[in-house]
Amino acid sequence: MNSILEPLRSSKLSQMEFGQLLRRHLADLATIDKALVTDNAYTNYLNQIAELVSTYERALAQVRKSEATEKIAKADAERDKALMAFTTALKLHSLSDDPVEVEATRSLEILFNSFKDLANLSYEAQSIGMDKLVTELNSPTYSEKVIYLHMSKYVSRMTNTNNEFKTLFSGRIVAGANTENLDMKAIRNDLYNVYNDFTEYVLALSKISDLPLYASALNLLNAARKYYADQLARHLSTLASAKEKKSTTTE
Repeated sequence: MNSILEPLRSSKLSQMEFGQLLRRHLADLATIDKALVTDNAYTNYLNQIAELVSTYERALAQVRKSEATEKIAKADAERDKALMAFTTALKLHSLSDDPVEVEATRSLEILFNSFKDLANLSYEAQSIGMDKLVTELNSPTYSEKVIYLHMSKYVSRMTNTNNEFKTLFSGRIVAGANTENLDMKAIRNDLYNVYNDFTEYVLALSKISDLPLYASALNLLNAARKYYADQLARHLSTLASAKEKKSTTTE
């Protein structure tokens, strides 16, 4: 069977849209004849998703209630950009024709690779990871290389953005000491991973199995994914048009 999974950059969906997508999947898949659902792995995936969606929706409600949440999300985005700026600068230095510069870059890249995926960690784990990374970059082993490459400003940017985030985040924890505190970033990441595993599982089984469960599930998944893919495409097109119009106006 020539089965395909409808392309969807679900990581680009808003927090609300991602939750709605998963809720629609659960509702749609629940319409499949129960007599067809004999695969324990399939059922376990759905149970995991349902449980995570429930937690995700509580986190969404928490986000809407907390005035500080938007500031925390923006502060997190700023430190993510600081990490990206550092890696981008390293890539540029790696193209140098100065062998000393290239070697210094190689050394810093080895260090940075041991801290890869920091931006995908939970809030607190990323804070700890960035603190350790900056400490290493300021140590005698690496500080001279940072200075030689004129990258001190990037290290300072990581330090400052991480400290600003920690200040905001710790304030929210103190304010919400007596309430449930859910890490939206970590929860969405967990849900995203389980969802991707599930869709890959259904796709694989639809290709090798004649059982109608997998073909039915894939069709339902694709219908919802196409709807949100089209919605996302329209949204991105609108943003691009607005950006182009603004650029033209300022020229």
